[in-house]
Amino acid sequence: MKHFQTLDDGQVGCWIWNCGKPATRWIDMERYGIRRWLSTAYCDGHGRDELDDPDHTMRERKIK
Repeated sequence: MKHFQTLDDGQVGCWIWNCGKPATRWIDMERYGIRRWLSTAYCDGHGRDELDDPDHTMRERKIK
């Protein structure tokens, strides 16, 4: 499952509603042994709280 916005130019955009910036990274939540059970796109200004979640394994991947 992926969470992201599609920008007008077709780029992957930040998932945060009304942000409007291109995403620079995916933050993947591991669950049930699936490393990318949920992937969410964020810009540099969003997503920090998800990485600090003590209840789930989270990984960050840069968007090229």
